[in-house]
Amino acid sequence: MQRIRKTFRLGVGLISILSFVALTALGQITTTAWSHSQEPTTSKKPQTVTINGKVSAINETSLTVVDDQKASQTIAIDSKTKISKAGKAATIADIKPDDAVVVVATKGDGDALTAVTIKVT
Repeated sequence: MQRIRKTFRLGVGLISILSFVALTALGQITTTAWSHSQEPTTSKKPQTVTINGKVSAINETSLTVVDDQKASQTIAIDSKTKISKAGKAATIADIKPDDAVVVVATKGDGDALTAVTIKVT
């Protein structure tokens, strides 16, 4: 009888330990999966720069502006670029070399600039 009690206690103890280990492992897996799926999504806002100067070259896809310090910046133009001249909507064709412009652009990969707005002044 005493042998049965010892075996029973040993069996219950062993089952308890195995249950604890299994639940702990399952909890860690669930917690890890949950924490990875709940990572905050940080959307970086693109960094913008403002460039004041004169147009030295322009084509359908880019604009080159020379600022007061004689630094030349080439800025990409895309379908989202908003262009205005004399306070009214304009197109790329309305921009000419030597026009004074204020360009707000976003910095992309490798500091590539893409125009958000171009104001011909």
